[in-house]
Amino acid sequence: MSYPGSWKLEDILTFSYTKGINSSMLRKAVESYNSFEELLDSGDGLFADKINQHELFNDIKASAWGSAREEAKRQIEFLNNDNYNIISIWDDGYPELLKDIVLPPIILYVKGTLQSNGSVSISMVGTRKCSQYGKLTAESFAEYFALHDIIVTSGMAYGIDTISHLSAINKKGISYAIVACGLDMINPEEAVRNSNKIVESGGAIISEYKFGTATQIGYFPQRNRIISGISLATIIVECGYKSGALITAKFALDQQREVFAIPGRIDSEKSKGTNLLIKNNSAAPALSPELVLIDLGLLKPDSVLIDSKKTLIKMNHIEQSIFDLLSNEPIHIDEIASRTEYEINEILVAMLEMEFKDIIRQLPGKYYIRKY
Repeated sequence: MSYPGSWKLEDILTFSYTKGINSSMLRKAVESYNSFEELLDSGDGLFADKINQHELFNDIKASAWGSAREEAKRQIEFLNNDNYNIISIWDDGYPELLKDIVLPPIILYVKGTLQSNGSVSISMVGTRKCSQYGKLTAESFAEYFALHDIIVTSGMAYGIDTISHLSAINKKGISYAIVACGLDMINPEEAVRNSNKIVESGGAIISEYKFGTATQIGYFPQRNRIISGISLATIIVECGYKSGALITAKFALDQQREVFAIPGRIDSEKSKGTNLLIKNNSAAPALSPELVLIDLGLLKPDSVLIDSKKTLIKMNHIEQSIFDLLSNEPIHIDEIASRTEYEINEILVAMLEMEFKDIIRQLPGKYYIRKY
């Protein structure tokens, strides 16, 4: 870790934990003075007046200041546990895109591994109570991005967020989860398990809140600005009119990042938010993960033709008949049997083989869809 001048992590944290100091003041102090001691010796009225405790600049052992110092030491002790790290905006490893937003977090608390600044992140967010359509779409986009070395970033909430994280790491990809609490305060237990999976797969859990900070409602919008700010583009997968995902989209637009939305059925409450973004030209329609990467300049158009050859996998006549019947809308095995001329045992054998070829997928309840 590197800091301007002779500043130290403990000094920066001490200053940041002092009542009355916000992120812009912290950054100004660190970049205006060569060290913590120089700041104290300066008697700078800006900082003294804001803190409203002039004596702190004369007595470093003052009770309020000493309390902030002790908290800084306690926070640093966490770094020796569970692969935790603290990254400041002055560190080389701090995400470059995040530096460009208005009021970027000065301190990031990280568990896991931040990728190099040459890596690309795309954020995927949406409703907690997603439909089957939203779930399958999130899976296919996240898997495709993972296979193309794109970091999939989200907020680890139930629903679209979690589906996006797990789909990426299931394809050996990297995922970032931005949380609205201290890294040691993640809950419920399912979220803890998922966060461990993300870290174990080479990704990271990121927060701007110090260890010991419990989630509060007001922290989620702040969290959302980091989700969009750390990413080249944001995809809203599925959401209604009143959704935190729309806040993320607003942040992304304000940060001059690309925003995409998955089109949905016009009668679906869960797609009204995404359809409205498209209608208002606030988001481009995300018709496929390939086209998103092409729009972002990360994929050449002719490479999509190469990917489309996956559908040319050799199939026998039974498999081809079943494949022609399927689409991205789930169909039950009974309907498949009634709409083909083959016996049920022949159909089951063929569909099992097609699953091995990774061209169809079985959903809960004996429903099936195409994968391509």
